[in-house]
Amino acid sequence: MTSAKLIFIAISTILFIILPFFIKNVRQYFLAMASSLYVFSTGWIFYHFNGLMLADLPILGLLALSLFSGRHIKWILHPVTLPLLGFIVWGLVSSFAAVVPGWCISESTKYLRMYLLIVVLVHNIRSMDDLRVVVNSMIGVLLVQVFIGIYQWRFGAVGLWFLGERAASRIAWRSMGTFFVPSFYANYLAMVLPVAFRLFIFYKAPNRKHVVLYGAALLFGVLALFSTYGRGPWVGFGFAIVILTLLSFLKGRFRPRLNWAIPVLIFFSLLFVQRYGSKVIGQFQQRMVSYEVRFPQFRLARRVISQNQMLGVGLGNYELVAINYMNERERADTMARIHASMVHNSYYLVTAEMGLPGGFFLILWFVSIFWSGYRIIQSKMYNPFIVNTAMGVLGGMAAIVVVFTFSPDVHSYQIQYQISLFSGILLAETQLMKNAAARKRLMEMSKKQAFPAGKTSQSIDRTMSNQLS
Repeated sequence: MTSAKLIFIAISTILFIILPFFIKNVRQYFLAMASSLYVFSTGWIFYHFNGLMLADLPILGLLALSLFSGRHIKWILHPVTLPLLGFIVWGLVSSFAAVVPGWCISESTKYLRMYLLIVVLVHNIRSMDDLRVVVNSMIGVLLVQVFIGIYQWRFGAVGLWFLGERAASRIAWRSMGTFFVPSFYANYLAMVLPVAFRLFIFYKAPNRKHVVLYGAALLFGVLALFSTYGRGPWVGFGFAIVILTLLSFLKGRFRPRLNWAIPVLIFFSLLFVQRYGSKVIGQFQQRMVSYEVRFPQFRLARRVISQNQMLGVGLGNYELVAINYMNERERADTMARIHASMVHNSYYLVTAEMGLPGGFFLILWFVSIFWSGYRIIQSKMYNPFIVNTAMGVLGGMAAIVVVFTFSPDVHSYQIQYQISLFSGILLAETQLMKNAAARKRLMEMSKKQAFPAGKTSQSIDRTMSNQLS
């Protein structure tokens, strides 16, 4: 048994066997762990880069608490879980066309865990306190990853190999946190930073330490994102911030609530542009080869799709067969191996591996997430923390949807986890707002008995707002 596995067992024993005995609220503890441990790419790998990951343990813990709680568990959560379940099933079906069927099954189990994550989050986020635990844990571990990335950028590896950090020789000029490659890390930052953006600028946190948390995560996070030199995530993050800013002009409740944070953000933005603006532009001008190589990959992927429209070539099997779809001239090219490697477009990749149904389920999953967020921000029930978190999640999803057009990272466990964590947060927020609306209706039905003369519906609204907060 390797030292890495021994350390994994030790960490798991401490976090999930010993510490729970000393924790007053075990459910919230597992929620915090489920919202933070996924950034550490460590686990017991059994087969093809897959196994029992550290982040799987809080999912199992929450599932056990849910099963033994006596409360009814909703296994189908509209509108998100049905497209995800369809994706999982079709991933298994695609194994009939695969060169290595075991890889299809292995990849499908990752998405199955994402489904379970959504279910246990929605079942266990029962109050605003639970929701804050989840969101603040996610932002807290973001700040940890930000500082790790900045340290790597300036000094090299931190030495957290037991938490998934790569060897110092792999961290040459691009930071990667505790992720497997810099692009995974950059994608993660591009997804979570919009949440910090909304909570820092547009939400007036009642606790000053949370203001500091959101502000530090955002401001230092932008620097960490720069240090990844990931151009796609840069574009995705920029796109998300523009969209979230424009949305702020639609309704008064979307506008900034922490006015002093705006000049702080502008000041740091000007400093960043003055110091690193030319380097950002230079990355788009100088690294053209890695950009141009994607187009032969796209052409090859379209060829694979056209010849395997129903089942694809098997989930996770693209790189095994792509070169077989090249003609003699393409195979003779000095870049043939690169052209036949994993296509840098997640939509092409999934559709090539799972056929048109697989691509459809992936798009439908993303659309269902956006629809869930849209319903929250359009709801008559208003809570600033819920709305701004939802808008940040929508911004993060917008970022990764853009990034996936030039990235194959849809199969990254940590990126899948982040998307599913976002899904669980949105569905849990929807449930909290539904519960608050139901209580409001009951109060309105009995307001003559419950409220003395002179109390109005505005009184009920204030009461419900306090309960939702």
